[in-house]
Order: sequence, then structure tokens, then C-alpha cells
Amino acid sequence: MAPIASKMPGNDYESCSSHNGNSGDHNLSNGNVVNGTTSNSINMSAATNFTITPCQIKAPLVVIIVGLPFRGKSFAAHKISRNLFWKGEDVKVFEVEEKTSEETLKYITEWFETGHNVAIIDGMHLTKQDRSIVGKYCRENVYHHLIIEFECEERCVEENIKDTAQFYQKVDNNQDWLQTFREKNAKYKNQFERCSPHEGPLINVTNSENVLIHSVKARGVQGLLQTIILGVLSAPVIKNRTFFFSRHGESEFNVLGRIGGNADLSSRGRKYSENLAKQLGGPGSNPNGPKPRLIWTSELQRTIHTVQNIPGPRTTLKDLNEINAGICEGLTYEEIQERFPQEFAWRDQDKLKYRYPLGESYLDLLQRVDGVVQALLLNTDVLVVSHQAVLRCILAYFKGSSPEEIPYVNVPLHTLLIVKSYGYDFKIETVPLKVECVDTYRIQPANCSIERTAADALKTVPAHFDAPIIN
Repeated sequence: MAPIASKMPGNDYESCSSHNGNSGDHNLSNGNVVNGTTSNSINMSAATNFTITPCQIKAPLVVIIVGLPFRGKSFAAHKISRNLFWKGEDVKVFEVEEKTSEETLKYITEWFETGHNVAIIDGMHLTKQDRSIVGKYCRENVYHHLIIEFECEERCVEENIKDTAQFYQKVDNNQDWLQTFREKNAKYKNQFERCSPHEGPLINVTNSENVLIHSVKARGVQGLLQTIILGVLSAPVIKNRTFFFSRHGESEFNVLGRIGGNADLSSRGRKYSENLAKQLGGPGSNPNGPKPRLIWTSELQRTIHTVQNIPGPRTTLKDLNEINAGICEGLTYEEIQERFPQEFAWRDQDKLKYRYPLGESYLDLLQRVDGVVQALLLNTDVLVVSHQAVLRCILAYFKGSSPEEIPYVNVPLHTLLIVKSYGYDFKIETVPLKVECVDTYRIQPANCSIERTAADALKTVPAHFDAPIIN
């Protein structure tokens, strides 16, 4: 399932006020606090002088999904949710059949009162009245709101109806689902009132898997979150996707327990390269087996050599290079503890945000691989061979992991990971290729204090050969 709520701590929300066009703070009487943190009502005694508007940075956002059935609304709603969650936002999808009820608005208020900041209402909202109820709720609570209206060609609608009917037929073949869904589409078509630009910030999406037909129009979009959503919607939703992910084969540095660098494959790493090729269309492979249409690797020789026997167009991408360990490049964990014990402890305390001196953090990596993930979603049958930290960030998108979980996602060596889309969700199949290798996974130690002993700091370091670098 796509993530519906973040585990990250919430923020304190506030409003922005304007008077004669100038922004500034404005205290409301009777002790009411805006944005739903303590009260659902707002004293508007000063309404003749002040217009209360949501804070550009902190106010919660309500996204209202609009459109007839079988237009790809739920796909898009969960795609938005997954992307925002991956970026660290507190987001939840609230599913309604036709329109938003008072009960749903109550749940959204509770969601925001506990510090979360994005609610996506996945429903039809076919009439202006349906949408005005949510708009009025947002204005009264000083929340941002964004309307997203979906449409698509009749041919695309019919394809969506057939796909949905096929799915339901597998669950219950005692009903004519094709006819049921066609009738549902016809029933609501006469009720639909197209959105007006005056209803609020509005994005119109013409949904199609064909990039030449898919289009997006925006009116009044503002702020970071709405801009991110606009970017997410600009790419077509490809319904059936398969991706292949793998770390490089075991490297000479892996054997020695050294991080970073540009070491080549070990003998066992070369054996893994041969086995991976047999899985993906190379020498000795099954003629009917999977074959990647595109191969993406980092610029480092251990990934390039891992895919050297796999046929297909390939590209080396700087964005797939391993995390830059800065002053710690090429060192073992034991050497980092000896030379930089304070840095080692700081990284264990907060692995997500810690940045190696002259290097990168996991937050830096998340920004770096954002473009890779968006490009993947426009394709299928892509093989990505990269490195542990980078693949943690990419796989977190498909796993629905929160940012805090990313540094500890386990991506073992000599393992092929196959990601397939199932509706708006993704499933990951793990395929070990049974070539012996070292284990590079290190869990967070129990003691992360700066005053800890070396023994405590190194307690979770994986076993490796204790040997010097050979130049």
C-alpha cells in the first residue's frame, strides 16, 4: 500500500494576515488559534479590516480530487501521497465515494491538530456545491486548498473500465463487472459540473499514458507543496511497470571493509556479474526471461563492470554515484573511529541528517536521486545498478519508507530486487543469486554518545578482512 501517514514529528502551524495588501501577524480574539490546532471556529470581528490568509510556509494543505470514475484519480492521489511522504511531508489520503462528508472533515481536522500538514481527499466531488463545502471549511480554518480535476479521452476511459473489470472479475466472477462499471460511468456523467477557475487554486489534468496526449494546466498554484504536486502530475501515470535494482558485485573495498572509493570487483563480484547477466538476457539466459530495455549505472567501475555482459542500451549517471564520504573516503569503520571518533558518533546519532565533512548526507542523496526516480516512473523494464546508500534512497520511494527509515533499509550485495507496480502500489521481489559475499549492513549501535568506548562504537561493524590498502 502507498503510505497514508508520516511518522515524522509535526509542526506548529500559524496564519499569515494581510491588511491593505501587507503581510503581518494578527492575533485573533477569544483565544482561538487558526489552522485547526485548537479551534474549528475563527472570530472574524476584524474582518472589515483584515483578511486572514493561510501562512505561505506552515499552513496545512487540503487537496480535493475531482472527476468522473475511471479517470485515474486514485492512481494520481496515491502517487502524490507517495512522493510527498518520501520527501518527509506528513500526508494522508482520505478516500470518499462521491463527496466529502462532515465526518471526513472532522477526521481531517484531527489529522491537522496532531501536527500533520497534508490531506488528500480522493473522491469525485462532481458538483460545485460538493467542492464549495470543502472550500468553505478550508477558509474558516485558514488552510490552503488545491483542486485537481481529472479527465481523459473516451478510449482511455474504456481501457480503464476494462482493466478494473478484469481485476474485479478475478475476485468475483458472478457479476458482469464490465457492464456495472459502464453504467456507473454513464450515471455520474450527467451530474458533473466542470470546475471554475474562481473556485480556488486549480490544476486540470488530461490523463493519458501517452506523453503526447497527457497534459496539465494550472491556475493560482502557489507555495512549495502545490508546486511539487504540479510537477508530480505533469508526468503520465504508467500503470504497468517493472524495475530491476542491484548493487554492484562485491568489490575489493567491500572485502576489506572500506567505504567509498572506486575499487573494482573482487573475484566473487565478477562471478555475480556473470550470474546477473544470466538472469537478465545475457550469455546463458533463458530466451523468454526478462530483458531490460535500459541499463543505468553509476560512473564507478564496480557498477559498470557488473553489467558488462548484459545486453541493452546503457548510461552512466553521476546521480547514481555512491554517497561522498568526504574525509572518510577509503577508510574502514575502525579507522574512522580511531581518527574521527566524534564524527563517527554524530553519524550514528542521526544518520539521515549527518553530512560527512567535505562529503554528503542522506538528505543530500534524496535530493540527488529525485530526478532518477521521476525518470524511472516514465519508463519500465529499467535495470539500475548502483550503491548501498543510493539504492536505499530510491527503494524507499517504492517501499513507502519514511526518511528516518532510509539509512537502515537493507540492500544486500549479490541480490536482484524486482519492483512491480500493482495498481497504485508496488511490490518488491528479492532474488538472491547465491554467490558468496561479505555482509556490509550495519545497524545503529545501542550507544551513540560521544563518550562511548571504541568497543561500543564498533559493536555492529560487519566482519571483513583486516588488511591494508594495496596501491
